This record gives sequence, structure tokens and C-alpha cells, in this order.
Amino acid sequence: MERQLDIKVSKKFKVRGRFGGKLTQPLVIVVHGLPCSTKEGLYIDACRYFSECGFATYRFDLYGWQKDARQLINSTLATHAADLDAVVRYFRKLGVKKIHAVGHSFGGPTILLSHDQNFNAVALWDPSYDISFAKRKYGFAGGKYIKALDGYFMKWGANTVIGKKMADEVDRLKWNELTKNFYSPLKIIAAEKGVLVPGAKKYFKNANQPKEFSVIKSAGHYFDETDKIQEQLSQASVDWFERF
Repeated sequence: MERQLDIKVSKKFKVRGRFGGKLTQPLVIVVHGLPCSTKEGLYIDACRYFSECGFATYRFDLYGWQKDARQLINSTLATHAADLDAVVRYFRKLGVKKIHAVGHSFGGPTILLSHDQNFNAVALWDPSYDISFAKRKYGFAGGKYIKALDGYFMKWGANTVIGKKMADEVDRLKWNELTKNFYSPLKIIAAEKGVLVPGAKKYFKNANQPKEFSVIKSAGHYFDETDKIQEQLSQASVDWFERF
């Protein structure tokens, strides 16, 4: 059963999350994409699956409405990576011996930008690659810059503003070097029907050993087409984590 667990990640900010299991178990930390939250079904169901396989879980939001939570518009991927490192340090101090991480979509580069890289193993789920918030890439139009907000208005259905700092960051990011400079055991799982398979293959090509790559057939970016697809995704991650 999960319980609320808020973790201080800096002098000013906390992240809100849900912890399930025991500190004596290997832990899986789930890092969501943009502009997602870990209240979405993909992350909730994955944590339930990991729990059934003997793992503790922690899914947390990188931003929120609370006064001491970060705002997405003021954040960068480097900010998110630093907060993830703070979460990992928190659990290490509590004595957790094995910590794995899952990163979906932009949660992927967030993990790859970790300074500490204090993970026993990592699984990236259809990770974002060479995407721009300001320019047209992968067939999607870039956002419209709003001077008063100093950010890009993104037409994502639930409209979102990405701050200029993050937009500039991803445009100058050396995507080809992210996995080259990452040294935790890395599993990359791509979605066959998504647009990120070529980028996932580039990540894998440049990654260090140990590494593994797979594509889930008939899956879209959110792996939500069928229960079987989501189970394949979670089981592939479990198989990888159990090796380490």
C-alpha cells in the first residue's frame, strides 16, 4: 500500500510523491514526462506491477501547485535531474541498497542528466530525443513565444507554457552525448508506433555497457493501447532490474 511521502530537494522546494513497500526492498523511482504527473494511469499501474514483483516504489511530481513546489515554467531538465538526485540521496541515507529508475518521455533525459548517477539500473520508456519546444520537429509545430510569460505556449490539448530557459536548454543540448556520458546499466524500451524509435536507437548506439534495447510492438508513446502492452513494458523493466 502506498503512502504520501514528500521530500525536500532544496532549501526552498519539496517534491510530493507516493511511496509503496519497505526500505529493505529494492526501490524503483518513476520519473514522469512533460507535462505529465505521476497521477496518470501509466505510472500508477507500473508501480502496482513493480510492487507485485517485490519492489518498493516511489513516484513523485517534478512540479505542483503547492507554495513550496516547483513550477514547470521556471524549471529546466537540469533542475529536474538535480531534484531526482536529491530524492535518490534521501533514500540512500535511509539505507536503501538498490535503487533503480524509470524515465518516460522527457523523464528519460532527466535521468541521463543526473550528476550523481547513483542508480543500480535504469529503464527508459520511449525517451525524448532531440525535441524542440521552439522549432518544428517530428512533425509537430513549435510553441508560440509569449513575451509576458517568457515562455513558449504549447498546444498539447491541455495547453502548457514551457519556460524559455528550458526551451533554450533543449535546443543546445548535445543529445548524442547523453548516453555516452551515462554509466549506470541502461535498458531502452521504444514504442513501435511512436516517432522516437530512431532517437532511441541513437541513444543505445552511444550507450555504455551493460545496455539492452527493445521495441514493444503496436505500442504508442504512452503504452496504453492494451493491458498486455503495459505488462510487457513493466515486465521488461523488471527483468532488467533483477539483473542488478
